[in-house]
Amino acid sequence: MAQADLVLEGGGAKLPALIGALSALTAEPHGYTFQRIAGASAGAIVGALAAAGTSTEELKTIMLTKDFRDFEDLGPVFRLAPWLGKAVGLLFHQGMYRGRELHRFLTELLAARGVHTWADLRQDDPGSCLPLERRYKLVVIVSDVSRGRMLRLPWDYEPLLGVDPDAQPVADAVCASAAIPFFFRPVQLPADPKVVGRRSVLCVDGGILSSFPVSIFDRTDLRPARWPTFGVKLSGRATAKTAWRPNRTTVEFAVSLLSTMINAHDQIHIDDPKVAARTIFVDTSGHSATDFNLSRADKLRLFDAGERAGQRFLESWDWEEWKERHGS
Repeated sequence: MAQADLVLEGGGAKLPALIGALSALTAEPHGYTFQRIAGASAGAIVGALAAAGTSTEELKTIMLTKDFRDFEDLGPVFRLAPWLGKAVGLLFHQGMYRGRELHRFLTELLAARGVHTWADLRQDDPGSCLPLERRYKLVVIVSDVSRGRMLRLPWDYEPLLGVDPDAQPVADAVCASAAIPFFFRPVQLPADPKVVGRRSVLCVDGGILSSFPVSIFDRTDLRPARWPTFGVKLSGRATAKTAWRPNRTTVEFAVSLLSTMINAHDQIHIDDPKVAARTIFVDTSGHSATDFNLSRADKLRLFDAGERAGQRFLESWDWEEWKERHGS
């Protein structure tokens, strides 16, 4: 089977489109297997499960059977007054929903595949240009709002937080990467006071700083790449223009601002022909990252969009041609 690295863009509830793209990449006759996966937000969720050994068929089944509305967890006390729960969450916890259901969901799925801490995703890869401390099957992008910087976990646990990555739960980092600002509460990750000055840092959606870190696995030792790195981006090739609607809520306005910042950052990469040529662009227009009220039909449409985009990409993909044109 062919080998590749994979970078998955964040997209919140548009997650089924990522699984569809993976389905195309892993299907015969290409049958790619992924050595390393990086992602932010929804990309971190799908990436973590895939790195743990979950097949695309299993991912599709999980996606179709899980009610995404479960992730909008307000707590039992606000069951009869959800509007009050959202207000309390925003005012006192910086996010409407607790995020506990997502953490439980991921923890159980990963544990069923033998993945608990980052030690379980260690990789023995002597041919890698990465130092030993960065040899993992998964990297998730997290935004540390305590210090205004990006974290690449598990890579940055030791140098930037002062803690042992192999002792940290994978689900904690993934949930931090998926904590859409104002929608989910920020996640506190442990830190060494000697390094950070406090015992924890406050983290949110990694997409704020980089939703599409497509060059993260590119070699830096001037040796030729052993296999390609594919990217999956949940938008058309051009950044979609945001149409302002006067009746938008404050939360929708905040999400629009975040989306603008994210797109502006990562558009720099997409404008590079070297990146665009190895990226699968999935048209997910008509769906919002925070619309967790997706029906089964909605999920299948997103999945099909991702699968079709992946199939179209593979029809013209040629690894040798890419290397000749863009270099390794």
